[in-house]
Amino acid sequence: MKEAERLQREELGTAQYGVTQFSDLTAEEFRSKSLNFTMKLPDIKQKSTVTAIPSDKDWRKYGVISEVKNQGNCNSCWAFAAVGNIEAQWGIQGCPKNLSVQQVIDCGPCDAGCRGGFTWDAYIAVQMQGGLASEDKYKYEGVRKDCRKGLKPAAWIHDFQMLPRNEIAMTSYVGNNGTLTVIINNAILQHYNKGIIHNIHKSCDPDLVNHVVLIVGYVRDGKIPYWIVKNSYGTEWGEKGYFRIFQGKNICGVTKYPLAAIVNFRKTKTTPCLPEGTI
Repeated sequence: MKEAERLQREELGTAQYGVTQFSDLTAEEFRSKSLNFTMKLPDIKQKSTVTAIPSDKDWRKYGVISEVKNQGNCNSCWAFAAVGNIEAQWGIQGCPKNLSVQQVIDCGPCDAGCRGGFTWDAYIAVQMQGGLASEDKYKYEGVRKDCRKGLKPAAWIHDFQMLPRNEIAMTSYVGNNGTLTVIINNAILQHYNKGIIHNIHKSCDPDLVNHVVLIVGYVRDGKIPYWIVKNSYGTEWGEKGYFRIFQGKNICGVTKYPLAAIVNFRKTKTTPCLPEGTI
């Protein structure tokens, strides 16, 4: 409670801090629930086009964001964020999905699983498997198991991309194209209840990123511009599983690694949701 009170004193936005389901953990214990090994960034295609930016966007209003889920004791934030991004990209094309996170954990590269991983690990896993099964066919268990083969994919991706690490390019993408995965410092989330996070540097060092989340929208036309972010701590945490964070100052390192899946669709009357390149 003393830590929550300290964060409240330092808060520059509207965020409120207090008791959460993580209040009984030490800072070290909470940090251990996140990514805990060195990043090795692969060669990723970059997108740099900036187009007209809408004043606000919330992809939840379009019915393309699946329900908030809970990663539990598995360090699987990386898989939840990437799968949520893929679901949204399909939904934006008129084909909403609820896809398997467990398949990414079981079948991902580098034996990552519940030890933690990165967004690109998830996308590579999807490519290696030829797509993702639906959640009801490959349910989340929160532990790494043997990779199940032979399941019919419910969704595919063609590639993935990294955006320039600045919030103008990121806002343009979210406003015009869809959701975006980012890696942030999760220290401040341990005590977060609600509101727009805008805390001082030392409480959420932007260089110490360790938690992958999904940006689903933003607001720029109010008094305080902010990102709308989907987390994987369940609906009892934060704002029904979401949080808001100040936009424009790289709070908590939100610009570190902005990535998104690439899905190109070919629509016909008989196969309205068939991606290009499939039979």
